[in-house]
Amino acid sequence: MKRFNLRFILLVAVLSLMALGTAAKVNFQLVPRQNVVAGTNFRITLRLTLENEDMNNIGMPKAPELSGCRLLSGPDATTSQVSESIINGHRSSMAVIDLVCTYRAQNQGKVKIPSVTINVGGKAYHTGEGSFEILPPDASAPQQGQAQGSQHSSGSQAAQLPQSSAKDFFVRVIFSKSSVYEQEGIIATTKMYVPNDRKFGISAIEASKTPVYEGFLSDELERDQRTQIENYNGRNYLTIELSRVLLFPQKSGQLKVTSGVYTLHIQEQVGVIRMYGFGTPRFEEYSYTTPLATGTLNVRALPEPRPADFCGAVGSYEVSASLSPELLRTNESANYRLRFVGTGNVKYLTIPTVTFPATFDKYTPKTDVHTVIQGQTYAGSYTVDYPLVPQEVGKYDIPSQTFSYFDLGKGKYVQLSVAEIPVDVARGSGVATNVEQKSVDARMDDILHIHYLPASTSAITRPIFGQGWYWVLWVLVLAALISSVFVYRRHLKLAADVTGRRNARANRVATRRFKAAAACMKAHKDEQFYEELASALKGYIGDKLGIAQSQLISSTIAEKLEAYGASEQTAAEVLEVLDECEMARFTPNRSDSAMADIYNRASAAIKSIEDVKTKKS
Repeated sequence: MKRFNLRFILLVAVLSLMALGTAAKVNFQLVPRQNVVAGTNFRITLRLTLENEDMNNIGMPKAPELSGCRLLSGPDATTSQVSESIINGHRSSMAVIDLVCTYRAQNQGKVKIPSVTINVGGKAYHTGEGSFEILPPDASAPQQGQAQGSQHSSGSQAAQLPQSSAKDFFVRVIFSKSSVYEQEGIIATTKMYVPNDRKFGISAIEASKTPVYEGFLSDELERDQRTQIENYNGRNYLTIELSRVLLFPQKSGQLKVTSGVYTLHIQEQVGVIRMYGFGTPRFEEYSYTTPLATGTLNVRALPEPRPADFCGAVGSYEVSASLSPELLRTNESANYRLRFVGTGNVKYLTIPTVTFPATFDKYTPKTDVHTVIQGQTYAGSYTVDYPLVPQEVGKYDIPSQTFSYFDLGKGKYVQLSVAEIPVDVARGSGVATNVEQKSVDARMDDILHIHYLPASTSAITRPIFGQGWYWVLWVLVLAALISSVFVYRRHLKLAADVTGRRNARANRVATRRFKAAAACMKAHKDEQFYEELASALKGYIGDKLGIAQSQLISSTIAEKLEAYGASEQTAAEVLEVLDECEMARFTPNRSDSAMADIYNRASAAIKSIEDVKTKKS
């Protein structure tokens, strides 16, 4: 009887697993809709995915009602994918059905797509909500000179985009906000605008020069690869995202973001090829290199005065503290943990200063950051671990700590605090045996232990100041003291002249870097050679002219060289060498002669700058 029951249970289990493996699955979703232009027809697609479900059990849903739009037809069902398979005697099927509703856009504005319900096999399934925008029609014909910047040669084998078409292309850097505070997150999007009435297609996008985010900390985001319609200056354009970056400004003022340079491979429909009564679109391929575009962001300074316990946090935060283990022992490690949780510049907080009892040995804190991108900023945690080793037995308190952050929602500083933690330290295994003088509280650091002298001392028969060697030693000490004063004053003077020290060692540092570049050239390492050469030249100019690394841009270099006394030809040669090094990193496999030529030109440029110093002397 037991054997029969066991077999019956196993049979039921197998049948249940088989039924579970062939269980029906239904998914009903709304396909995202891009913007449309008023006066045009468009479609809304509802996608139904069926797995192991009979397609005859579907009830056709009602077309959603859209404000400002007129329903022309639908929903019309089109089957985009149907498959069926039999594996080990089990049949499975899958079908993807698109339900298409056709509308006409009438009134411009934002349109909300409500949830749609469908009945499959007696069960109701719902789509999510969506939205899109109806844009006004073009106000006028495109104006001349609308393109920003100038064209660059792409170096591609495809033909260049005709000038008549290129003038309608332009690039913009768009910020998600017009004004932000320091350390407040913001998204910068670089978009290319293509006329909506032209039949263009983008087959590939290649970055040939990276964007410049001077004054920002940046994090690249995944760009939206879908095209979108946007109305700009009264005209409708197809927009293509070239880059999307999350930025955190590090200073106040008018900060600029310069877009990169991108090479686009474009396909344009120029006609139709007709054969045997059928028509096939005819395309021509072009390459187009985008011009540089600049966006300016207004960054407001954080209010002054800043709290003394401000740790650079901007956003919305909570803080907690913990100590482990709960029972501490002398000469055994413990850990005090602070954990900040919230949204804002979580990645870029500074380690706060925490006060501990004087009898605790403190070590270098360790940080652990976990973040995700949420909207226009980070969300996550910033954890700081403070390693501790108690040295004395007793009862102590880790005092309450306060931390301030700038709340963007309230527009003011908010102070957080953690409670005081009482600590009971027991004796550990590594405690020293000599504890006679432990009665002095180590927290009273202005009291020292008594230093005991031997019980008896020998009599001093002759004073040392009456001996000759004493006066010789005294004169030597006095001379050494006077000499050390002069040496120290000279050291302070040289240490204060930071620019002079950088200027003095500029040529020596450049020579060492040029040797590294020459080694890369001999080893035929093209990319490393150009990187080392550019670093050597920039480092020399920064040290020689007193330019910070963050200010090493073309305009600053040219201005400083002119003020130093270098000729315009020397300044132009320096900028040209730096530009060629930058471009060469993206066009590898340069010839040895090209590397040798640019190496000699860089050396000649440095010699010309050094000659200016000689002439001044």
